[in-house]
Amino acid sequence: MSKIEKFLNYVNEKTCNKFSFLRLKQVFFDASKNLCTISFIYPCNKTLLDEEREEIINAVKSYIKINAKIDVKINKSFIEKELILNQIKKFLEVNNPMFFNMLDTDKIEFFIEEENVKINFLLEEQLFEYFNQYKIDKELSNFLYKNFYANFEIYSKKIEASKVMENLLEERKKNIQKQSDLNSLLSVSQEKYNIIEKKVLIGDEITFNPRFIKSISKPFESCVVAGKINFITERTYKTKRKIKSKGAGEEQFLEKPYFSFQIKDQTASLYGVIFPSKANYHKFRLISNGDTIAVQGAIQKYGENFEIMAKNISFCKIPSKNDVESIIDQTLIKEYSYVSPQKYASQVQTNLFETNNRSKEILTGSFVVYDFETTGIDTLNDEIIEIGALKIVNGEYKEVFTTLVKPRKPIPPEASKVNRITNDMVENCFYIEQVIKDFYLFCKNCQMVGYNSIAFDSVFLQRAGKKVGINFDNTQIDVFLLAKQKLKGLKNYKLGTVAKYLEVNLIDAHRALNDVIATAEVFIKLY
Repeated sequence: MSKIEKFLNYVNEKTCNKFSFLRLKQVFFDASKNLCTISFIYPCNKTLLDEEREEIINAVKSYIKINAKIDVKINKSFIEKELILNQIKKFLEVNNPMFFNMLDTDKIEFFIEEENVKINFLLEEQLFEYFNQYKIDKELSNFLYKNFYANFEIYSKKIEASKVMENLLEERKKNIQKQSDLNSLLSVSQEKYNIIEKKVLIGDEITFNPRFIKSISKPFESCVVAGKINFITERTYKTKRKIKSKGAGEEQFLEKPYFSFQIKDQTASLYGVIFPSKANYHKFRLISNGDTIAVQGAIQKYGENFEIMAKNISFCKIPSKNDVESIIDQTLIKEYSYVSPQKYASQVQTNLFETNNRSKEILTGSFVVYDFETTGIDTLNDEIIEIGALKIVNGEYKEVFTTLVKPRKPIPPEASKVNRITNDMVENCFYIEQVIKDFYLFCKNCQMVGYNSIAFDSVFLQRAGKKVGINFDNTQIDVFLLAKQKLKGLKNYKLGTVAKYLEVNLIDAHRALNDVIATAEVFIKLY
């Protein structure tokens, strides 16, 4: 019998099986608040009186013997289409952003009969294959079961695909899946920075540079973090080893001290613990709240959070600008570190470049067509959150470079409404200071092509490059200016308007790679 089953059996016995319909939704322990939250759900056709709720809460508290606050939540589960659809969107946006971005939620069918829910996804071929390959139905079904008092059956049905940019959809699937793979690498990437004036306090000298706390997403045998220490608390624990007291021969447990603390850098905070030896006990007491230290030790999962089991500790200083290098040698950037380009394959490739219709410059030159999505339109203060780029060499589409980028500040809701990029989507992505080096390598020795890029994208590009000492000195071609010069009399010169006039497909506007593909085709027709 599992621990959950034992717990539920105890609660049922304690309440004379009056509430056997209760389903355990979640148990969550917040170490920072010393709070354990237990959440239940129950069917919408049941009713609980206040005294019955109190009876359940007392039964739960009598079972859980921990030195922490206990909060018991008991909520009725309403089985309604809109509520379920909102949870589906929430799940897909976080766990399958590529699928979510291309999904038409109007093509989800719901069949609800009391506590049984059937959901049918009507999907075009590419999405249908992706849905089944990655077993989204099982993951989604488990997620919904935990959040609603109902049984879920999820199906998918293939429908006829639209004729608009089928090849692009396939490329988007591959590229965003690549981004997802890259995001998972963040947990093992060494996102490090320099610390100075290290002075050993406990253990050995720390020879590795610390990593940002925010980048910690899995346990590590050895990890270094640095920051200000706070909330130092001395506690004791009893060892399992017993000692004999003198004379009477009685036995008692041996109490030993340990310290808990919080360490905070510019990205996040992390709780830590150290079990000092006798020699190190007084050394640790030399640390005061607010001191800056570096800590080396094992990263472990504690509840829903991570903590560091300290082994080596040094006093240190963190330079004011430690997250990026101030100057780098651009000639040394020869390999992709975080984001690598992918080959571009398209069935329309052979029809794009008939030599008698294309300029000699395009057929013999190297170009990178690029577009950024940003947190806003303020080129001095807003940030890049997505890069999409396509390399054209000797008249052929060669590679795409696409990645989401994590900003230093949250994405405003008004920006998300335009580009559909949310904070959850970029949570585990790389910062621009990392990505921009790879993008520089991708653009090297190419002319750069954008739409309204001279006044917008190019400004963001130069600012991002300067953060790490990179100068983007590529020739810039603005297709917006080309269109105004060669297409007289249009009502406006937005990309959508120009693309429609030139019979270029533009789907899902305001996502970087889609805008890039359309810009490339417009560029080829105008240049």
